[in-house]
Amino acid sequence: MPRFRRLLVSALLPVILIYTGYCLMLALVRDRLLFAQHNRARAAGHTAPAGFETWWLDLPDGEGRVEAWWSPAPGATREKPAPAVLYFHGNAQLIDDSTGAARVWNGLGVSTLLVSYRGYGRSGGKPTADNGITDAVAWFDRLAARPEVDARAILAHGYSLGGAFAAQLATRRPVAGLALESTFASIPRMAHAYGVWIYFPHERLDTVAALKKLPSGVPVLVTHGTQDRVVPFSENRPLLDARPDTIRHTGDFGHMPWAQEESGHALLRQLLAAATDGATPGLTP
Repeated sequence: MPRFRRLLVSALLPVILIYTGYCLMLALVRDRLLFAQHNRARAAGHTAPAGFETWWLDLPDGEGRVEAWWSPAPGATREKPAPAVLYFHGNAQLIDDSTGAARVWNGLGVSTLLVSYRGYGRSGGKPTADNGITDAVAWFDRLAARPEVDARAILAHGYSLGGAFAAQLATRRPVAGLALESTFASIPRMAHAYGVWIYFPHERLDTVAALKKLPSGVPVLVTHGTQDRVVPFSENRPLLDARPDTIRHTGDFGHMPWAQEESGHALLRQLLAAATDGATPGLTP
């Protein structure tokens, strides 16, 4: 028996060491693999277009600041505050690519803040899951303090990777509604879909876990295309299972911000009505 144990240990030890080293390596480079960070050149010299105001969030670690573009709803004032939405873009995008989402929300009477991530575009700092969540909370708090914003009607809307940050924000601040487009269930599941087998015991971007934490009264919209080749359509099912009362839409489309399309406006309208009990100023019929 002792000889058998020695043989077993001798056989398993290399496997354990290799797997441990593999997990350690992926843990060290995970953020580098997860976040694109390749849009700086494309962003250089660009400024907010007409109708948008540039906001900056100073980083406490002295690494610079993070950019956002603010587009107030028509007619939003201190006397007549409007709902607002925090919009989180996809991994390979910039806030520059998200102005269409702002215009859709503005058309529904909702002010919109398009937020960037650290290390993306013109924003300083290093992108990590923790940093993204921290900044999302800070942006929410800034919105809630604005006199022209109805602090009781702040929604979170995320596309792809942005959906994970929107969901995490919703567990930390009282969002009125949550919209997730082409969003993954968790990083480990996405890694497995791409053939990378690893388990992170303290995963920070677990969208399923976030949905399970949300109060039952917070309406959730989930959209996902059956032809999505970036975030597999199979990632959609755990989200719906976690929140059976979800407003949902699937269709024959790929990895795209579907809600920005004209056919998606009705779903955003439905989410907004649920988030504001149907009493949204400026909501067009």
